[in-house]
Amino acid sequence: MFSSDYKIEKLLELELRIVNKHLPIQRIPIEELLKMEFPCVKLRDGTLHTFKKAELEKLRTYLSDEEAKKLLLPIIIILRPDIGEGAAIIEDSIAAHVVAKILDIRNTKINKLVLYRPHVAYLRRFFDTIFQFAISINLSEEEPQVSFSE
Repeated sequence: MFSSDYKIEKLLELELRIVNKHLPIQRIPIEELLKMEFPCVKLRDGTLHTFKKAELEKLRTYLSDEEAKKLLLPIIIILRPDIGEGAAIIEDSIAAHVVAKILDIRNTKINKLVLYRPHVAYLRRFFDTIFQFAISINLSEEEPQVSFSE
């Protein structure tokens, strides 16, 4: 039979899928969203997440032409209570680089970016529709591999 730890992990995994059902089915490059009359993405729960055009245009000013082709929106900020209270991670390297520019963090060789409450509050104040939040927790000792696939 399965151990109780295994059962708990599977139950937690199921709960996290439920909690994260508001995440997009597919993210779309900012370049494409800017061309849409009503920029939006479809979410796993069947609803639409719409973007404010003004926020997309403001975000675009932080991007090179190459980044605009590659930056997928919404940017997912993963809330990680297991690494600290109020801690979050952006795992997408392009998004991490762009958010570092917005926050004036001067490390240009970023693959992942750790954020804290003041960072998140600042980002939400100016780019509320650009970001979505996922909840994740790592129960093992090794580095987590966060996945939101069904």
